[in-house]
Amino acid sequence: MSYLQEINDYLNQYVPLFTAMQARLLRCDDTGLAITAPLAPNINDKGIAFGGSMAALAALTGWALTRTILDEHGEHAEIVITESTLKFLKPLREDIVTECARPDSAATEKFLHSLRQRGKARWTVEVLIRSNGEPVMTFIGQYGAYRAEKSV
Repeated sequence: MSYLQEINDYLNQYVPLFTAMQARLLRCDDTGLAITAPLAPNINDKGIAFGGSMAALAALTGWALTRTILDEHGEHAEIVITESTLKFLKPLREDIVTECARPDSAATEKFLHSLRQRGKARWTVEVLIRSNGEPVMTFIGQYGAYRAEKSV
């Protein structure tokens, strides 16, 4: 099974909203990550992409990137979003595609070092939604990762 399929399966199983939005992980590579969802199940009464769908997909994109980085470095941790800021810049009249770039190696190492030393870490992920190359929404999310308490 491919890594893309593994994350898609996980989100479809544990995040019912992901399935309802008909979303799927589109790309996960050395440059970053992208999630897509068709406009039809994510449309509002004005015939444009629903802001709540865009926000949810952006949050899931940051989560998926964080999980990817942890998996690539052999780390297992719970991931939560602790804070986010959204800016809606223009209406979106097409399928939603969220994109985020991988953080630089210094940010990744700092994040992993904190998790390994303290059992918890935080970092910030930026996500964009574009239409015709122009940003229509920006999302900045702070994600926390922590080692789950082991039960006795």
